[in-house]
Amino acid sequence: MAKKKSDAKQTTAEPLLEKIAGKLGHLTGEIIVAKDHVVDMASGAIDTVKDAIGTVKETIQKITAKKAAAPKKAVKAAVKKVEKAVSKKVAPVKKAVKKAVKNTVKRAEKKSASAKVAIKQAVKKVSGKK
Repeated sequence: MAKKKSDAKQTTAEPLLEKIAGKLGHLTGEIIVAKDHVVDMASGAIDTVKDAIGTVKETIQKITAKKAAAPKKAVKAAVKKVEKAVSKKVAPVKKAVKKAVKNTVKRAEKKSASAKVAIKQAVKKVSGKK
């Protein structure tokens, strides 16, 4: 009878090892699926971070572009310098033009005054008044 007991232990040991091997195979499969899931989630997170970084870069570029376009003080100062330089060159020309206009107006006034005198004299001659 002792032999029968030893035979029974051997038959129960093999199915136990088979059960353990089956469970190990099942666990390795679950581990592989979980690993793939973690890798997918990590790659999704990496893509999200890359998109966020791209958005931040675009925002920074927009802000810096606005600041680069905004140095109004420098532009205004440059415009003032140019206006001063132009006004210095234009001022003598303006004076010369004003003088020429005044001279022509004076000449025209003299001519019109002499024409007025001539008209008055003609009117006096016609009317007979002196």
